[in-house]
Amino acid sequence: MDVKTLVGEEGETVVLGYMNRANLNTDEFLAWFQSEYDQLKIPEGWVEQHAPLAKNLTFKLFLGTWCGDTQRELGGMFKLLDALGISEDQIEMYGVSEAKDSPLGYEKEYDILNIPTLIFFENGKENNRIVEFPVESMVEDFSKILKKEAYKDAYADF
Repeated sequence: MDVKTLVGEEGETVVLGYMNRANLNTDEFLAWFQSEYDQLKIPEGWVEQHAPLAKNLTFKLFLGTWCGDTQRELGGMFKLLDALGISEDQIEMYGVSEAKDSPLGYEKEYDILNIPTLIFFENGKENNRIVEFPVESMVEDFSKILKKEAYKDAYADF
C-alpha cells in the first residue's frame, strides 16, 4: 500500500492515513516492532480458548510510528491478533501525526486522543478498546474484551 509519510521532529518516519502491516516492514520500524512482538508470551491454551471469540470481529487500529507508546505496545497487539488467526482484511490500520491528526480526519470520528488505540468491533458496533497501554497486561486485557467481561481502557474515566 502506498502511504503518505513525513519526517518527524526527531528525524523518524511518520506514516499518515490508511496503512497496512507491510508498511511496518522497514528496518526503522522492525527495530522496535519485532523485539516487542517476540517478547510477548502467550499462555498455554490461551489461543484455543480465545480464537473462537475473535473469529467474527473486526478491528480498527490507530497508531503513530513516531510514538513511544505505539513502539512499546504494537508488537504485542499483533502477536495476539496473529495468534488468534485475525487476517489482515479484518484490521484497518491508520497512522496519525505527532499532532494526532491525519489528512482524512478519520481519528476524530472515533475520538482518538491517545495512541495506540485498538478498537474491537462486532457486527459493525464497537465492543471495547485498548487505549495507549493495557490496564493489566495485553493478554489479560484482550481476554476480558473477547470474553465480554467488565473492562475499561486506561482513559475510560477521563
